[in-house]
Amino acid sequence: MLKRRPEPLYLAAIALFIFITLLTGILNNAGWIHTIDQQVIAAVIQFHPVTFKPLLILITSLGNPVSLVFLTMAFAVVLLLKRYRYAALFAASMGALMSLVNVGIKYWVRRPRPFIADPQIRALVHAVSFPSGHSSGTMIFYGTMILLAWALLKRQSAKWLITCLASSMILLTGYSRIFVRVHYPTDVFAGFSLGFALLMVSWWYFSPYLTNQVAKQSKKQTVKK
Repeated sequence: MLKRRPEPLYLAAIALFIFITLLTGILNNAGWIHTIDQQVIAAVIQFHPVTFKPLLILITSLGNPVSLVFLTMAFAVVLLLKRYRYAALFAASMGALMSLVNVGIKYWVRRPRPFIADPQIRALVHAVSFPSGHSSGTMIFYGTMILLAWALLKRQSAKWLITCLASSMILLTGYSRIFVRVHYPTDVFAGFSLGFALLMVSWWYFSPYLTNQVAKQSKKQTVKK
């Protein structure tokens, strides 16, 4: 019988609480939502890395749904070639689930983009706003990479390298969405929290299968030696 640890569900519950809090604030046009957005946007404007603009636009482009679908498919194929069937299924299903959930919520809430709500804001890329699909998508994709790295790899240096690089991509994607003026900060925070909640629930379900598969492969390698 598969044993599932409850910790991922606890983390998912915390992330879902954050998302629901933000969602409630958006739907009720709460003042604290505008305060958070204004303060974070002011900080982003003050720290205006003009020289990093091409890099941030590239990073935000990599977070496009089409780009993430391609990257997820390629990642799943690599896992299949390595004979990690459950890992490939985990990666592929997470991408599909996130797309459906995000699109559904976005068209339900219908929060206008910053450049629509305020004509004085000029978007740097053309992109409804809540939650940020780029933020949730990158949280799912790069978060999956982090979880699978710690589950499948043996070298600690490789695990930490992937963790640092993937975490940087998640944070930079969120930052880039604010920088290019197509999302409010609360859209980004909501995207992160929703993506993380779904990631943890899926990890809670799939991780025992991955653990068993890794154990079986280790035994086979030991027998061959």
